[in-house]
Amino acid sequence: MATVNAEILRILKDKDAAIIDGQEAIRKLLEELQQQTLDRIGRGALTDWDAYHLRQMLDAIEVQIGNFESKAKTLEGGLLNDAWSTGQALVDAPLAVSGIYTGFSLSRSVLDTLKDFAFHKIEGLSSSAWDKIRGELMMGVLGGKTPQEVAAAIGTNLDDPGIFGSIARRAEVITKTEMGRVFSAAAEQRMEQAGEHVDGLEKMWRHVGHPKVPRETHLAADGQTVPVDEPFDIGGVEMMYPRDPAAPIDETINCG
Repeated sequence: MATVNAEILRILKDKDAAIIDGQEAIRKLLEELQQQTLDRIGRGALTDWDAYHLRQMLDAIEVQIGNFESKAKTLEGGLLNDAWSTGQALVDAPLAVSGIYTGFSLSRSVLDTLKDFAFHKIEGLSSSAWDKIRGELMMGVLGGKTPQEVAAAIGTNLDDPGIFGSIARRAEVITKTEMGRVFSAAAEQRMEQAGEHVDGLEKMWRHVGHPKVPRETHLAADGQTVPVDEPFDIGGVEMMYPRDPAAPIDETINCG
């Protein structure tokens, strides 16, 4: 028979697995864009490396980056929809085990706002990629770099220290942070709804670990319990839930 703790752990594992899958999916889109970019540079190497051919390359790559942005938004939108549902389940499933009805509906207005927030970051990612690639290509023509030197600066794969390696790391952080943010926001809204039907319902901040260096204030807050409609005190910062967009960015970015 399922227990409250077992249900919570199951859903958290589902959330973590979905984030890993989402990061891999965005990497695949970037790999596709990278290969398209390198292909255009390779074609440039077969012609005169001059301003005329530079314009042709820039026009083609700009279209490819636009296509990437559109695909990335569609992908991210689906990932955030799923994270929203999983965040609701984090509350619904344990309460159901306890025999508490949670059939009330949850407004998607907050989800829509958070999706717009994430899409804006994707737009910034695309813009950054375009600016850096364009700058490198222009330096190639004006500064006398060979196509091979430009390709090396852009990066031949996502693990290279070039432009695409940097963009890939940013994309993975955006995916992880925004999926986690939507998950936590949905859980918070669901808890507040449930609090209207369950007297004295509280929430607890749990620090589940971090693959690199944990934030000391987050670690110190482990076990802190407050009413569902009140914020946690995380080192003097009020946060309704992990990755709360009202909190400073250094309290939320890449939060595990």
